[in-house]
Amino acid sequence: MSQSKTVSVSAQSRETFQPSWRAQTAVVVAIAATYGYFLIFAQFGFLKAVQAVVGGEGALLRPLMAVMGGCGIAGSIAVVRIYAAGRGRWLMLLGFGLGGAAAGLSLLAGSSAGLMICAALTGVGTGIITVTLAAMVRREVGGEKLGWCIGAGTGLAYGLCNLPFVFNAGAAGQAVMGIVACGAGALAVLGFRQRAPQHEVGGFDYRPGGVGGWVVILFALVWLDSAAFYVIQHTPALKGGMWGGDAQLYLNAIVHAAAALLAGLMLDRRWVGRTVLFAAGWLIMACILIRSGEGALATGAFCYTTGVSFYSTVLVFYVARSGRVGLAALVYSVAGWIGSALGIGMAENLGAVPAWFLIGASALVLGGISGRCWLQSRDPRVELGGGEGAQ
Repeated sequence: MSQSKTVSVSAQSRETFQPSWRAQTAVVVAIAATYGYFLIFAQFGFLKAVQAVVGGEGALLRPLMAVMGGCGIAGSIAVVRIYAAGRGRWLMLLGFGLGGAAAGLSLLAGSSAGLMICAALTGVGTGIITVTLAAMVRREVGGEKLGWCIGAGTGLAYGLCNLPFVFNAGAAGQAVMGIVACGAGALAVLGFRQRAPQHEVGGFDYRPGGVGGWVVILFALVWLDSAAFYVIQHTPALKGGMWGGDAQLYLNAIVHAAAALLAGLMLDRRWVGRTVLFAAGWLIMACILIRSGEGALATGAFCYTTGVSFYSTVLVFYVARSGRVGLAALVYSVAGWIGSALGIGMAENLGAVPAWFLIGASALVLGGISGRCWLQSRDPRVELGGGEGAQ
């Protein structure tokens, strides 16, 4: 057999690996546990614990978020230095253990120092989990159903976290749910077998120029989402209109789950550019509707939940398809931790998502996608989801 035919057959076998339902379930649960922990504890439960200790977020919020973000980046970098295929499962267990410890400690923390320790543990644990998981999921389920598994896990997490009894729980209740999420994630990881063949994804999207473009696109989306999230959470009229009432929360949960699943299916068809474009469009439309006033909040909630689920699925898919810990650490550090911090900081200072930022975020995303399409027309290897034999 010629060398070209050998490469083609090998690439095809890597792309069409058929994972068992057990493997798919383990990945879905692990992703849901990771997102669920971050959403319900790091974004809500921990802040409620801060309010219970100091009587409000006040001046303590920024130092706590800085500690969490800095430790998250440190945890991501640490994984890059020590990760190996045989260590992945143990790193995941360590990350979930630290995350569960942070949630448990928040039940006991009665001082600023205790909250700082919780923030540090939350950041380190999340950093370890996210980067290690991104390096492992492709070896668990292969490439053909990667988007489906990531979309299902993302949708499950967002759906569950928007259920009224979860969303409206107090600090203690959400801390316990955070512990449960870490326990479920640890059990799922113990079932990982890593039987999918090794792979090496190439093409423009995973070369330096492509990576830079995707970091900018994802950074803009996280920044926009974080700013909008902060404004909604701290504006009673917006919070009541978009997250108020059991009926609205149930609707949000359904939309989140359906949107993430749809995004996953689109990614499995390798419609990556279109998926990102959809995510940006829904988020930008949500921000415009939020600025329009209370009469548009119901539609704004639909657009916001859809956009968040779309881009959250892409955020995992892009790094997970490569299986590179260094790429995962870069994307999650810059787009995730730094983008989130800047978005929250801007919203805290301005009290709104300004029009100039909507225009700037739109330009970054559209510019990145347009540049990618232009390069794709000149070099077929630019396609993120193209057959690996073509890359």
